[in-house]
Amino acid sequence: MGRSRNQEKWKEPGKGEKRRVEQAGLPDTGRRRIILAGAGGLGALAAVALGGYKAGWFGKKTNTLITPTATPASVPLPPIKLTADRANAIRATTDIVSHYTREINNASSGIHALRGIGRPFTLKDGSRITDYLCSTFAAEKEINGQRYVYFPREHEVHDNSFLKTFLEAGVSTDQPIIVRRNRYTLSDLINGAKALFRFDPADIRRFDPEFPEDHLPWCLIAFSRIAPPDNPSWVNAYGEKIDVNELVDLGLTDFESVCAKIGPSGSPPAGLPIQFRETITKYSCYGMHAFYGFFSAYRNGYRVNNYEKRTRQLASHLISRLERDIISLDEETAAARQVGQQYIARMEASANSRRGGSSTPPAELIDVLGLKNFIVTSGHALEALNFARLHELFPFTPGQISEIDRHELRLFEALVRLRSFNLDKFLKWDSKFVNDLVIAEGHALRAIKLLGPDNPDLAQ
Repeated sequence: MGRSRNQEKWKEPGKGEKRRVEQAGLPDTGRRRIILAGAGGLGALAAVALGGYKAGWFGKKTNTLITPTATPASVPLPPIKLTADRANAIRATTDIVSHYTREINNASSGIHALRGIGRPFTLKDGSRITDYLCSTFAAEKEINGQRYVYFPREHEVHDNSFLKTFLEAGVSTDQPIIVRRNRYTLSDLINGAKALFRFDPADIRRFDPEFPEDHLPWCLIAFSRIAPPDNPSWVNAYGEKIDVNELVDLGLTDFESVCAKIGPSGSPPAGLPIQFRETITKYSCYGMHAFYGFFSAYRNGYRVNNYEKRTRQLASHLISRLERDIISLDEETAAARQVGQQYIARMEASANSRRGGSSTPPAELIDVLGLKNFIVTSGHALEALNFARLHELFPFTPGQISEIDRHELRLFEALVRLRSFNLDKFLKWDSKFVNDLVIAEGHALRAIKLLGPDNPDLAQ
């Protein structure tokens, strides 16, 4: 779900080069661009790609923590080849999320299994995922003589990300939360979230310089649900007034300034400008969580400061990014292959420093990383857009619906293609790498299930 300022940083690449589209199983947009560029234009394209590589997906800061609690790889997950359709995409993604969540057995994989599969998901010992999370990772904090339960950033990474996921998954407010010998409930977590939250409407970054990038979307989802627009304010544990209207408005203003850097897409669409990539890669999952957060606040009734028009513009911006993100990922992966061994060595050094030993990454590293970054961008984008469609937040044009559906088919292809790799090799090499795959797949799984009967939020 994201990163915290104190965590270790590592580099990760993006989507597959189109000369290897058959291997990577990805859309052929980048391949067409390279072919159309011709021999004379290839040098210029490579220069753009290398610039994007340094500024974009390949150079982005890490978005996840990992705290394994069990030795993985007790049972293998044999790779399988499937045709690319919705049913097989769900099957392939459920296989990966459920298997590796049970193998890795940590907070971030667990919360994303809840995200994509729902409350019925259980671990190897038969315990429900919500019980495991709520009995293992919660903590207490005392402010002005009052004790509150919360989930530390070292586990949930984004403030209130566990809370908002529990709420969206339909977890009961009576759900027990255990900290040592002290017993709390989800209701107590809600009260603690409101008490511990700090926000200065005069400076959105006052209490955390990376608040908009790393924490705002999850706070928007949680607070717009527990503090509806007819009762949007409270006083926190520090005696400060919090008003969700201000949080929504100022947060959107900040994100709108980022979106403005993308520029026109042109015809045919162009990739993302390097200036935009430099900015958007500072946001968790390339800013995709922000779209969902603002859509969620709109769905929960917030309409401050022309909010309806502004969220519609966000939706149009997100749809325009569907193709442009793919083009940029293609370019960056092509650039990564140009410095391939150098890049792989960097990944290898990062993994070895975490595991305290030496191990060579699997030969398919860049191909799988390409799939992962495609799934991150498209999965998160479609999750936000399908959430808007599910709740009929605003009308989409037939052309926009067609574009969304087209990219959903591309996501199916990537998901079934990832299932054809032997990911156990990656787990043995670096469990954090597979943990990040689970995170990406959890969001993609929810994206393709939201509009169907298997919506994980409705699972019993």
